[in-house]
Amino acid sequence: MTRRFTTYAAAAALAAFLAGCASEGPMVTTPPTVSVSNFKSIEFWPERVEFDARVAVKNNDTAELELRKVNFAVDMYDEELFTDSTADLRHTPPNHTQTVPFPFHISMKTVMGQAPDLLASGSLRVTFRGQVYPAARYGFDAIPFTQTIEIPVPKVPEISYVGSEGDPFSPTWRLTFNLTNTNSYPFTLAAVKTSLVISGKKYSLLQTKKSVDVQPGETQPVVLQMENSPGKTLLMALNLATNPHPTFDITGMVSASTPYGWIYLPVDLQEALP
Repeated sequence: MTRRFTTYAAAAALAAFLAGCASEGPMVTTPPTVSVSNFKSIEFWPERVEFDARVAVKNNDTAELELRKVNFAVDMYDEELFTDSTADLRHTPPNHTQTVPFPFHISMKTVMGQAPDLLASGSLRVTFRGQVYPAARYGFDAIPFTQTIEIPVPKVPEISYVGSEGDPFSPTWRLTFNLTNTNSYPFTLAAVKTSLVISGKKYSLLQTKKSVDVQPGETQPVVLQMENSPGKTLLMALNLATNPHPTFDITGMVSASTPYGWIYLPVDLQEALP
């Protein structure tokens, strides 16, 4: 009786083991190929730089591949800034590639605080690196990946006042400024969202052209027009009438596309106004 029970127990244990192996799926015997499929800057803001990084994991086997986790780190000028990890991964079918996105940003405060001397060269060197961990049952080691890029730090364009035309503060009034590209690469000025501020009150201005291409060192005119809305001219006239010594300013945001991503820069044209 004891021998029969032992035989049954062994058979049950073997069946449970085989069922467990079957539930985990077939074994993968060929390690995957790992590479950085994309790594670039996509947006520059006054307070941060946004990056898009992606890791491609190619399943070279005939069985479905399970990944356990991906660890990654970001370095700036060979100094580690931060690390992170994700286990939000899909099973990868045979001979397919899974792309894992890793969007991140670096604050300009960190950039200026950690590498002010190195920034004098005009470029920012960033490394994206890490390891991909296949499921432990395959017996594979962690597979590393790394890529380094250098991106130019954008410079604020030079802006100077040219003149105006039309009746002041009417819908036909135009303000013209010269914009000089001080960077070593071209950009396309996509939008200028600004407001004319008269003694603290804002009045919207619109860019007359949808986009302006500006080559390195080139100067292009930017024309701003009053946004036409009912009663605006009267309100501006009343504002001027009640302020014998009005103050003028033009503030807003300039957005431009470059080979290194979008640039978003605040503008204040008070000094450029006559």
